Amino acid sequence: MSEASVERTLGQILGELKGIDDRLKRADDSRAVVHRRLDEVSERLSHVEGEVEATKKTVNDMKPVTDDMAQLRTQAAGAGTLGRWLIRIGIGVVTLASWIVAGYTWLTGRPPP
Repeated sequence: MSEASVERTLGQILGELKGIDDRLKRADDSRAVVHRRLDEVSERLSHVEGEVEATKKTVNDMKPVTDDMAQLRTQAAGAGTLGRWLIRIGIGVVTLASWIVAGYTWLTGRPPP
């Protein structure tokens, strides 16, 4: 082999080594970015966990109030049903009384005393 050929081959090898070195540096930079992002995600996740715990506490504090409201709604629905039945019974009593008065008036020919 001639000296020019050896130098050219050596230049190619050096160029390839430089390319490999550049790729390794970019890979290192890329890994550093990935690690930084993982650290950021980890930090945000810890903040989210703290917020979830605070939200759990708030929801647990609100649960008795929600249960009481559900119970009050049920009681109100029951009171409404009772009221409707009492009105129906009242209408029935008034109707029965009017029938009795009408029957008394029809039988005796005069209004009740």
